[in-house]
Amino acid sequence: MPQAFFLDGVAGKLFCTGMLHEQGKQPRRKVLILPPFAEEMNKSRHILAALAAAIGDAGHDVLMPDLFGTGDSAGDFSEATLDTWRADLEVAIERLEPRDSLELIGLRAGALLAADIAGRHKVRSMTLLQPLVDGKQQLTQMLRLRLAGGLMGRGEKETAAQLRQRLAAGECLEIAGYGLSGRLATDLEQLGLEKSPPVGVEQVHWIEVIPQPDRSLMPVSQRVIDGWREKDVAIDSAVIVCDQFWATQEIAPCRAIVDETMKHFVS
Repeated sequence: MPQAFFLDGVAGKLFCTGMLHEQGKQPRRKVLILPPFAEEMNKSRHILAALAAAIGDAGHDVLMPDLFGTGDSAGDFSEATLDTWRADLEVAIERLEPRDSLELIGLRAGALLAADIAGRHKVRSMTLLQPLVDGKQQLTQMLRLRLAGGLMGRGEKETAAQLRQRLAAGECLEIAGYGLSGRLATDLEQLGLEKSPPVGVEQVHWIEVIPQPDRSLMPVSQRVIDGWREKDVAIDSAVIVCDQFWATQEIAPCRAIVDETMKHFVS
């Protein structure tokens, strides 16, 4: 089973789970798993833990960090910045000691961070699980949660435009128990798959969840994939039938996404 431990991040302790094997048992692969943010992280942790266990059992080194201000790591989400997360990820990558064989798995917003890493490191493979195509999607989703549950002091309904203005002015908004700072909102909008094609990655795997059979990739996903292929990115795609476990009311299983991902880690 994956072990839990802490690493020294740039702003505090980073809680990590993973399996790091003894030296000398080559060949093995070095896999970094990047979870989603906020409540999606909580709903997805059991899936990613099962995936980490399967990768470790296959003989590979695997590490999944909670970045600063997320999960069980130090700090508050309201204090997080993209620069801090990038620095934390460098710490995690150094612990994996990937040399030239780093492999990335990113779920939802974690896929955006995976693409960001691929722009700075030599990456053998990148697996994107139900990826958000840009940080604006994450920001819009969080603002919708705020709008669904909040009223202004005089009983007036808030608007998305008002919330964006408050973030732009540097205010921190509470959303479903998480503090979203104006700095992080701006940082998230920097991230995007269309503007960061992973041209240096040997192979990209795009895996998407569909609610019922005979459905295909979302049009926005297909657009990104087609654009990457035009830039000679080696990418394949697959769909699986499963509940949207990152957004369900109760914790939902999805063994199919683990099995589909593991097809790329059996050798």
